[in-house]
Amino acid sequence: VTATAAATTTADIQLTSSGDLIYQELFWDALVPADYTPEAIMAKYADELAQIVDGSPEASELYGRMQAEFNNAPINEALDGAFIKLPGFIAPLEFTDNEITEFLLVPYFGACIHVPPPPINQTVLVRLQPGFGINPADAYYPIWVMGQITTEKSTTELASAGYTMQDAIYELYEPE
Repeated sequence: VTATAAATTTADIQLTSSGDLIYQELFWDALVPADYTPEAIMAKYADELAQIVDGSPEASELYGRMQAEFNNAPINEALDGAFIKLPGFIAPLEFTDNEITEFLLVPYFGACIHVPPPPINQTVLVRLQPGFGINPADAYYPIWVMGQITTEKSTTELASAGYTMQDAIYELYEPE
């Protein structure tokens, strides 16, 4: 798999001389519109966060308010249909034959275990190609996910996602 800043829409699909698809290598900031900063939400609640006890009713109520704002975070509509390569960590959703076949791709380890999860513009629902599942032993390591991203929003038992990738493939992350 070759990663270059090439394919951005189905009309712009580019192939290598051997016929392999060229994916546009992106990082998480590309999924966020330029005029949005999730840090502003965290700053808005910083004083309250510093005073609550994790697991308390007050914490649950505060996390709920924060999550409502994160779930309304804007997405980058220009990415709809792009063939991309994105690094991240997984929050498993579906297992088949001792493989993880569906997961949320998030920018940092443990993102959907801790409350609140990342904004929807920092969460991608990924469904891997059949036979291309992730070994559970590799679930703790960062990965690259390659495929066509859409701006289809979804809600899972762990978090909401602003993007979806169907029939994706992956490889273990190694910085280039």
